[in-house]
Amino acid sequence: MSVNAPVDGATATPAGQTAPAGQVLFLETRINHEPNTRLARFITRDGVLLASPSTLRELGLRPPAAADATGLIALHALAGVRVDFDASLQQLDLLVPVQMLERPLTHIDLARRPMLGPDPGQRSPGVLLNYDLYGQRFAGTGNYNAYNELLLFGMGPGQWSTTMSSELHTGSAGTGIRTTRLDSRWQLDLPDTMLTLSIGDTLSGALDWSRATRIGGIRLSRNFALQPYRVTTPLASFAGEAVLPSTVDLYIDGIRQSSQQVLPGGFQLDAAPSINGAGQAQLVVTDINGQRRTMDFALYASPRLLQAGLSDWSLELGTLRRDYGRRSFVYGNKPVASASTRRGLEEWLTVEAHAEASAGIVQAGAGMQMLLGQRGGVLSASLAASQAGPRQGSQYGLGYQWVSSWLSLAASTLRRSQGFRDVPAVLEQATLPRRTDQAYAGFSTRFGQFGLSYVSQRLPGVDPSRYASFNWSRSSSGNALLSLSYNRNLGGSRSDSAFLYWSLPLDRHTSIAASARHGLDGNSVSMEAGRGVSSDLGGWGWHAQASEGNYRSARAEVTRLGEYGQWSAGLERTDSSGAHSTLLYASASGGVVWLGGYLQALRRVDDAFALVSTDGIGHVPIHLENRMVGTTDARGYLLVTPLNAWQHNQLSIDPQQLPADMLIKATRIDVVPASRSGAKVSFAMRRTLSLQFGIRDRHGQWLPAGSHIILQAEGSAPIALSVGHEGKVYVQDPPAQARLHFDGGDAACHAALPVVPAREGHFELADVICR
Repeated sequence: MSVNAPVDGATATPAGQTAPAGQVLFLETRINHEPNTRLARFITRDGVLLASPSTLRELGLRPPAAADATGLIALHALAGVRVDFDASLQQLDLLVPVQMLERPLTHIDLARRPMLGPDPGQRSPGVLLNYDLYGQRFAGTGNYNAYNELLLFGMGPGQWSTTMSSELHTGSAGTGIRTTRLDSRWQLDLPDTMLTLSIGDTLSGALDWSRATRIGGIRLSRNFALQPYRVTTPLASFAGEAVLPSTVDLYIDGIRQSSQQVLPGGFQLDAAPSINGAGQAQLVVTDINGQRRTMDFALYASPRLLQAGLSDWSLELGTLRRDYGRRSFVYGNKPVASASTRRGLEEWLTVEAHAEASAGIVQAGAGMQMLLGQRGGVLSASLAASQAGPRQGSQYGLGYQWVSSWLSLAASTLRRSQGFRDVPAVLEQATLPRRTDQAYAGFSTRFGQFGLSYVSQRLPGVDPSRYASFNWSRSSSGNALLSLSYNRNLGGSRSDSAFLYWSLPLDRHTSIAASARHGLDGNSVSMEAGRGVSSDLGGWGWHAQASEGNYRSARAEVTRLGEYGQWSAGLERTDSSGAHSTLLYASASGGVVWLGGYLQALRRVDDAFALVSTDGIGHVPIHLENRMVGTTDARGYLLVTPLNAWQHNQLSIDPQQLPADMLIKATRIDVVPASRSGAKVSFAMRRTLSLQFGIRDRHGQWLPAGSHIILQAEGSAPIALSVGHEGKVYVQDPPAQARLHFDGGDAACHAALPVVPAREGHFELADVICR
């Protein structure tokens, strides 16, 4: 649209001057080929397009300081601007430099994920018992062990758990049995704040340069596992600019991580690094004309660092747990308190601190993890001091780590003075090493992966222990693996050991292997073959091994993994120094759960599980993340384990594997279970009764296609049905004793619904005459 009018009111006119007349145009305007168009006000004068500064600002452009006497700006005079005006279409295309665009930076956060929480509708109270059983018979004696874990969940806030172990020994000396309680606690998880409160038996928090303590008491701590999609390490940030609408592809070490659409202007991508160590990132910007620009960035990612402003911490108060695993209820009589914290001050600097105290002992220290530039690796340092009665001591540590795709280096040392103590050292006489040194170097080449390591530890009054090792491995065609490891004791009793191993997979679950071993007990060679068990569908597995040399043995084992758990049985025959012996053993693991009034055996649960219901329809295949994990039983139930706590777990059914007369409300359901808990998931489905028949009028002619008839039964709402070609009518789940009504004026008629031979299924019935 164009209008001839004087240019007034657009900009200020200098005193004493009159604004010259011109033509006002309202044009569809595109900036740098943005897909969105907008109307903007321009002036054309003597064939020149002009715009006011306010118009340019409305278009997201930064106007220049200079303007003509009328306060208008000639578009063709703008530096670097290309003007394309189509008068017939009243369209204006402006191609401007990026520096002229006045718009906020386009920020794309690839690492941000929505916070998840369990669906209250899927929550159900339950009781779970996990068990592990093992027994062996050797030389007339028997040893039988059991480990049990009992969990109560969904019964109010938090969950209760307790574990215990039992041991039965039989032999010529008699029979002995012992049962020991291990850990009992109540735990409350708060995913919104990433906090976990635990009351009972627990471990105190610790850093790399401190020791954890087993206590009975209370612990409050940050728990990042409650928001597993949250990225805690520093994000990799990439900035660039686009002149035209473009596609930005992010590659890290040659693997594409994302593809994003951006509008003209500056942009910034924040992404979670998919590497640990040094890497190369690449941004490829491809505009709508197909022109491509590439920007390279060096980066270094480490899980040892926290994002700036993010904290990880724990607080504990209780008493020391003593004789763990041997006695059930033995605790110290002195209170113990401890605190640990880590905080990201900058993206390249994480600081940490730890303190602990009890009667007669106080210990505190601080440390840091520092990223040295973009490719310099991570430097760590710590310093701590203690006061235990009259004894004072100090501890300091220093470490360095550098990782890349072909080279990994790590070295650390932790040294303590003679008077340094911590809480376990004072209350339990748990000796602290005076010095610990570690070093590692790994190389990845076309000849294989090489590794060298050195470990040294010095305890008070004991000769230092020093070990060096060498490792090499290489994969070849057919996924065959060959590896060699060599270890040497560099201390007073010098000794060495070596192990050579080769394996070849024959199919997805079957493999063969051979090995040779050298050690203090002599030399031996072994051959073995085995078939693993699918963790999803279960089945049978087996393993056989034979060894020759100073230690001769033969072992055979069979395993079965089913819906209700896993068991294995085997025997091992050994020949050492002419003495023969046979060992028989068997094991079983699984669980029993009561959930939502349903009692069932299942596999051992280490994280979370779900009880899937198909509304009483049995033998329905269930998929977890598109992997088939089982079929529902005759009652329409299946226990699915394992699921990932606090994460999306997609359960689904395939409608093509169900009868055609099955009505299904949903084929996919996402479940987000809490840790160590179960969820109840229901796929609403039912079998339907579907009828198809033709309907004719009283003269034997088909009712007209597209006409409507009413299905009516006493006490039921009327149902409108459409008539297809050749009078075909389709009815699903008709009410009993229903009648059909056709309102066709003079051709109006009525008919009874045909007799149905069954209550469910799909049936083709004989034609119906409407009278």
